[in-house]
Order: sequence, then structure tokens, then C-alpha cells
Amino acid sequence: MTTSTTNILMHLCWTPGRNLTSIFILLIGITLYFIFKRRRKMRRTVAMLKSFDQLPTIPILGSIHLFVGSLRERLEKMINVTNTYDSAFVLWLLNTPVVCIGKHEDIRTVFEKCHHVEYLNVFHKVFGDSLSMLQDEKWRKSRQTTTYAFSPNKFHQYFATLNEYSAILANDLEPLCDTEQVFNMKSYISKSNLSSITMNMSGYKMSSSKHECTELDNAISETLRMESSRYTMPILFPHIMYETYLSLFRKNRLYGVMQNFAEKIVQEKLANSTKGHLHNKPDQDTITARPKLLIDLLFKRHNADAEFTKKHVLDEVKGVIIAGFMSTSETISFVLLMLAMHHEAQEEVYKEIRAICGDETFQMEDLKELVYMEQCINETLRKFPPAVVDFRRHDEDIMLKNGKVIPAGCLIIFSLYKSHHNKEFFPNADNWDPRHFDRERITQWRQSFFPFGSGPRLCVGSKYAMMSIKIQLVHLLRRYRLTTEMKMRDIHIVFGMVTQNDSGYRLKLHSRVKNERSDMSA
Repeated sequence: MTTSTTNILMHLCWTPGRNLTSIFILLIGITLYFIFKRRRKMRRTVAMLKSFDQLPTIPILGSIHLFVGSLRERLEKMINVTNTYDSAFVLWLLNTPVVCIGKHEDIRTVFEKCHHVEYLNVFHKVFGDSLSMLQDEKWRKSRQTTTYAFSPNKFHQYFATLNEYSAILANDLEPLCDTEQVFNMKSYISKSNLSSITMNMSGYKMSSSKHECTELDNAISETLRMESSRYTMPILFPHIMYETYLSLFRKNRLYGVMQNFAEKIVQEKLANSTKGHLHNKPDQDTITARPKLLIDLLFKRHNADAEFTKKHVLDEVKGVIIAGFMSTSETISFVLLMLAMHHEAQEEVYKEIRAICGDETFQMEDLKELVYMEQCINETLRKFPPAVVDFRRHDEDIMLKNGKVIPAGCLIIFSLYKSHHNKEFFPNADNWDPRHFDRERITQWRQSFFPFGSGPRLCVGSKYAMMSIKIQLVHLLRRYRLTTEMKMRDIHIVFGMVTQNDSGYRLKLHSRVKNERSDMSA
């Protein structure tokens, strides 16, 4: 863009009497300039993509016009489009070509080859320089640290905390039992999950009042929805436009809530350190003490690596807590809703709990024996995967099974929803059916089931998430029977980083102990 052109645009925008509309005109003009400039550099990519089916495009916007609507409508349109094409196809996000895949073998190929996750700078304001946002060597170092925090030798420590908070959750629900009151289960699940993962990752004990959890939960949910909406709202795609939107509508405060929460955790850790007040980092005795939490491991790296700053510690703690809390809370809420809809499955899980865990304390090893419960969890993850779509980018060309080649550097988006509804592997795919995960079918469902991803970017917290869900189910189902008036048609999932039900999780609770005593007296 020439200096004279820039000066003319600036003069037009800053002439007295002009309003904010002029600023947007300037920003849009600059955005369009870079769109056309970038397209000229992509001739090889565009040429290679001609062998793929192409979604209709319009100038400048690309294919975005096909996905206009609410977050729910956008996801429905994405699913419908993906189901229309049997093989990979191409859509354009402004000036960015995206290869969309839904076949299980293509998804596995991309998962195994790609180390590079790409969100096009979306979500970076939420997660900063945490593991999910990093690439290459920085990612490998952070992955090593975080993987150690989720290693099996830590699970007995985590089990105790999860057990404690799950028992508190069951007690908190007692006033709602046998009242015929319909309530949204997720609000209670969120408080419990946020408190437990924060304690397990950082040692920080959240306030017993509901305010701190509710404020943070609302901030996380709203910011992730706003960030997700950028993919199909071209005016908010450029970072500068999104920042302008946040300032105009005073949405930055939501990010402030998350940032303040993370800073509070880090500052408490520093304050509890013997030398923290002098050196602004935990002392070596604190670092080497057992058991290590994620935050201890991060500060150990901070002490040894000058490039790994306190901001990186803060971003990593915040990123792990937010990602783990959101995905686990939504999944357990979906599982409880499915069991409330399917009474026979709920009773089967309850019988299994009674047989293996009994009425009182149980051990972490008992969780492995809850086979049918795990089938119900997996079936819920199939129907409602934590991420309906995911993104990758690879530095080299990738050949798909049909012989077509995805050019190096091209953005790839894959539909886990389509893979998880493949009737070759899940015959009753449109319905919730735990039999899909019978042990004798394990070689079938593993081919097309990717709830936590696969390959080098497999979610490091997947086993922790499964343990957390099982523990909560044990505490809730052996104490309460769940019912709901909701039907499958009432569930409306929305497009976002984490799959959410826009209709909520409306349940009623009934006492199992009271009902069993009544049956015995009868």
C-alpha cells in the first residue's frame, strides 16, 4: 500500500465530524489490501487444490456466506455441508483456503502427520502462550512438562481431590432431591470441576461461595463463544477489528476475569514460597518437594530456562485449567443428560456401581472395572465430542487415501462429528447406544473414534478427564436417580472450541436410598 494511498485514507477518516464508521472503513480497506496481496503468493496451493471439490465462493468473503447465523445454525450448516461430500473439499475463509475432511482414514492420516495446530490467531487472547497455542520446539518443551503432570504416578493424588469434590457436589444437590424442581445440572458440575482441577493443577483452593466459580465460568463460556464466532464473521477476523469490538462493547472485562484468576493462583504460589518475596520465584526446596503439581513443574522450568518467563507459567496454568474444566464439565453434563433420557442404561450403570464400588469408599483401581459406565461415557463422547471440529497445518504435502494431495502449509479442518457418525462402525449412529462400544467391537470403533484427538497432539489430559467423569458418576448415581423431560430433539449443540448444549441440561433428582427403603418395606 503506497504512502499516498495511506495518507488519503487517514485524511478521510480523521476529517472533523467523522465518526467511528470512518475508522472501520479504514480498517476494512487495509484488510482487503492484504487479502489480495496474500492470494498472489498462494498460486501453488490454489493450483493443487483444483483437484478437490470446492464450496461456492463470493469475492473477498470466500465461503463464509454459507455459514451465516447463530452459533447453533453455523454448526448445523457445517455438519450438513460436510455430510454432502463423501471426500475432502475446499472452502475459503476470506483469503485462506481450508481443506475439510470427514473420512476416518483421512483424519487419522492428518492427526499422525501434523504437529502444528492452527487456530488462525483465534483463542490466543484466551490461552496466550499455553501448550495448545504453541508450535515446534516451544510446544515440545511445554508438552514434556505438562505430560509429566498428567503421568499415571500422579493419579492417586488427583483421585483423592476428585473424590472429595465429587462428594461435596453430591451433598450440594441434596436440597433439590425429591422436590420435582427442574434445574440446570451444568451450573453445579462447573463449580465442582473448576474447583477440583484448580486444586490438582496449582494447589489453589477456590472460595466455597458460588460467586467466584460462577463469574469465572460465565467469563470463560462467553469469551470462547465470542472467539468461535470470529471464524464466520469476517469483520472480526483481523485482530485489530476484534480488539476494537471488545473495546466498544466493553467485553475486555471478561478476559480480565480470567487473567486475574490466573494471576491470583501464581501470586499465592509465590507468597507461599520461602524466597518468593525476594526473588519472585519459588525456592528450590519448594520446587523439589513431593508431590509436584503442574505449577511446581512450571516454576522449576522457569528457574532453569530464562526464556520461560512468569507469563508463560501464568498462561500454561490458565490454559490447562480452562481447557480441562470446560471439556470435562460439558462431557459429564452430557453423560448425565443421556442417562436421564435412557433409564435402562442408567439402572445398568447403577447396578455396576453398587457391585464394584459399594455404598461407601472406593479405590481408584475400582474405576477400571466400571466397564458399562465407560461404554456410556464413550458413546456420549461419540455423539457429542469435546471438539466437533479441529484444525491442523503441516509443513509438507499430505497425500490422502484417494490420491489427492493437500499442499504444504494449507489449513486443514476435520469434522469429528462426521467420523463419529460413520454407520460402517456405528450402525445405530443417529441414536445414543452404548452397545457401539461393546468389547467385542473394539477393533471397529477405534478406527473412527477420536474424542481426544490422536497422534502427537493427543490431549494430555484424556485419562484424567475419564477418571474425573467416572468418580463424579459414582457419587451422583449411587445416591440419586436422574430424570428429565428433555428429548434428543431438544439438544442443540453450538459451534465453538468446546461442544456445548445451547438448551442446557435440565434434570430432576430422586433419592435412591428413600426409594430402596420403600421397596424393602413393601
